[in-house]
Amino acid sequence: MLRVFWVSMSMMMLSACSSVEEQQFYHRINDAYDFEVTHCDSFAMSSGVGRGEHALQEAQDNARRYGEEIGGTHIVWLQTDELDDSVKVIAVVYKCLQ
Repeated sequence: MLRVFWVSMSMMMLSACSSVEEQQFYHRINDAYDFEVTHCDSFAMSSGVGRGEHALQEAQDNARRYGEEIGGTHIVWLQTDELDDSVKVIAVVYKCLQ
């Protein structure tokens, strides 16, 4: 019985770790350059703010999440501002039908 408990606990821990990794690395929106989205419709601006050691990554993730929520397929980064204790990014969100 104890062995079944440890096996099930191990499986839960492994599945929890894999879901965290997927959240950190998987995005439904693609980073793009402006020449890659000439055939797409730009329809929104997105921004994000990050703080701490991984401020730029956090800021970009915030902007990507918003772009995904509104149905964007691509995001083009326009500006990155490094402030005293944070980073702010601004991007254009595109919807490509192809």
